[in-house]
Amino acid sequence: MDPGEMLRQLQHDAQRQAALKMKQAMGQQLTAVDAEELDGIEAKKNAVLEARCKQLEVPFAHLPPLPPPLPPFSGGDAPPPAEEKEFHNWCRDGNIESVRQYIEGQQQLDDAVLQRGLTHAAEGGQLETVRYLLQKGAKLFGVPIKTACRRRDLDLLKVFVENGWHPNQQIPSTEGNFGVVLPHCIDDLQITQFLLSHGADPNLGTFDQVKRSGLGSTVPLDRQSGAALNRAAAQGNIEAIDLLLKNGARLEWATPLHAALAAPDAWHRNRSAFEHLLRLGADPNKNIHLDSGNLCDMGTPRLWAYRVPNWEAIELLLEWGADPDFGNILRYDAESRGFFGSRPQAVHEKARKLAEIVERVRRKKSSSLDHDPPNQGIPQDK
Repeated sequence: MDPGEMLRQLQHDAQRQAALKMKQAMGQQLTAVDAEELDGIEAKKNAVLEARCKQLEVPFAHLPPLPPPLPPFSGGDAPPPAEEKEFHNWCRDGNIESVRQYIEGQQQLDDAVLQRGLTHAAEGGQLETVRYLLQKGAKLFGVPIKTACRRRDLDLLKVFVENGWHPNQQIPSTEGNFGVVLPHCIDDLQITQFLLSHGADPNLGTFDQVKRSGLGSTVPLDRQSGAALNRAAAQGNIEAIDLLLKNGARLEWATPLHAALAAPDAWHRNRSAFEHLLRLGADPNKNIHLDSGNLCDMGTPRLWAYRVPNWEAIELLLEWGADPDFGNILRYDAESRGFFGSRPQAVHEKARKLAEIVERVRRKKSSSLDHDPPNQGIPQDK
């Protein structure tokens, strides 16, 4: 089936599925033919999703399997009964005796009750209560882990590891956008060190949104991800960058220079990390290319710096080997502003400033070659 025919079939199936589900929602009983058609559409859809998941996993088939994702909450979407509210308060406040009395007084202990209690105990950072609920059979799921991460609560994460949680377990989330804990806690060096020492993979993260779209809450993970390194770079955190690299993070799988440039207001904080990354070998010409998406998320560090403009970053990039030919970037910048062919003074001024920097760096490198030929003009650590 050619791509056009496949697209038409998918559109037809989506329309029929919506129509049949609407009939069900309106209380109309489906005929046997309709029910069979709906089952067939859903089976085809599931087969396509399964094939997409397998395609994402193919490059990592030679690697040891990851631990299974954490399970979802046992209670579904049903709200908790009103009489549980006081129990939740006791869990959050660490009133362990009242929690024990409540649990022991239950004739039949429901998984959802324990998990809701665990959620509130984690929210309050109540270690004793968390341990007790886990001992009573509370099944660890995503929300308490995310809470510990948000709180930057190392002691809570230690309790979860003691009770079987592995840092490489995926946290269920919408479109699988959360992934694993490490990238979200990278600003806390103690937690980062703890997670790495307990097996966290510094190259584990989520695929981009386009690849994950429609695949559910626990999609395959990217095992060549630069998520953790990029977060560290975006925060200008040199210690975290070095710690990740020491524990096996791969610089070539990340885009840390882009990340350090992403928030122009943070350049004063990120500059040292930016130069540190260049010294470590981050590629100054690395190009982000996506099959679809926002053009502002694509391009080289030069383009990202020129948009702002960040002249200091551009000079550093040129010193460390960025391509000095900015022709395409100048054209892109003009086009993106709607000025192609009749650029205003501001665009001309940017181009003039860029030309000055390119020439200054060229002269600096030429001077370096004249005085120190063996170094081939490579900048030295200052």
